Amino acid sequence: MVSLLAVSLVAALPTLRPLQPPLALFTPEVMQDANTASPQNGDQFIAFGGPACAGKSISTVRAMGAALTTLERVQTWFKENPGVEAKLFKKDTLAQVMKHVSVGTVSRHEPCKPWGGAGEWQLPTADPGKLCEAKKPATSTLWFTVKGKASSAVQALPAADACQPRVSIALFDPKGKTRLVLQADFGGVMSATVVGDACKVDFSWDPSIEAFKPEWKSCKG
Repeated sequence: MVSLLAVSLVAALPTLRPLQPPLALFTPEVMQDANTASPQNGDQFIAFGGPACAGKSISTVRAMGAALTTLERVQTWFKENPGVEAKLFKKDTLAQVMKHVSVGTVSRHEPCKPWGGAGEWQLPTADPGKLCEAKKPATSTLWFTVKGKASSAVQALPAADACQPRVSIALFDPKGKTRLVLQADFGGVMSATVVGDACKVDFSWDPSIEAFKPEWKSCKG
C-alpha cells in the first residue's frame, strides 16, 4: 500500500525542466580583506581564512545579493514550469520571502536549539525554530531578523583550499520558515533547495546538460 501511494504521488508531480545558469550571481567582490574593508551600507563581514589566509572574509551584502538573484531565477523558473509552485506552497510565497529578506537587519540572535550539524558548511533545509540572543559573538554565521523573526542566515567556512570559502545562505518567510537554501563552494559547485510545505526541489549542476537539474525530494502525501 505504501509503495503504491509513493508511486501515485510521484506520478502526480509535475515534470521539472532544467534551470539555466546562472543560479546565483557571485562576483569576486563577494570576498573581501577584513583588515582593509570598512562596513558600508550596513555591510558585515564573515572571516573564513585560517592563519595562512588572515583577513579573508565574505561580504554579507554581496552574498545576499547573490541569494536574491537565485530567488528571482526560481520565480522565473516557476513560470516555465506550470503547476510546480502550487505543489510547493501558496502563490507569491517567494515574493513574500523577497520582501521579508530585503528588510532584515543583522542580529545577535541565533536558533535556541541546535540547527544543523556541528562543523557542516551547508545550512539545513529544516526550520530554525525560535531564536534566542546569542551568548557570544557570531563567528562563521550571521543572522538577520525582522521583529525577532529570522529573515536570512549567511555562513562562511573555508573550503579544501583554506583561502577559498564555502558559503551557505538560508532565506526565510515572515513566519521564520526556511524557503530557500543556497550552497556555493568556491572550489567546486553550486546548488540550491527550494523548501515547500510538503515537498522540496533540489537544484544541482549537471555538466552533461550544462544546466541545473531539478529533482523532487521529501514529498509527503
